[in-house]
Amino acid sequence: MVVVKVVDQDVSDKVDTKYISDQFAHVKNIDIIFICTREGGEEDDWVDEDGIRQIVIHLPYQEVKKAVDIRPLMLTKAQEKLGLVA
Repeated sequence: MVVVKVVDQDVSDKVDTKYISDQFAHVKNIDIIFICTREGGEEDDWVDEDGIRQIVIHLPYQEVKKAVDIRPLMLTKAQEKLGLVA
């Protein structure tokens, strides 16, 4: 699993892609893209030409900016997208 981020510079240090990558190291054929910008953007998942599912997760910019640790939010959103939440 590859986890990347597209974020504004002022929140970049808070979006911990390694933490999420470590949590889901066992998950195959899925990549996650976290987006956290003032402008937002589309949340459109797709499957690339190699058959890898690309999951886009938007993080609420204002909430991230104010928060000390957003890893629990990132984890919850990733679990929801992966269907791992009961």
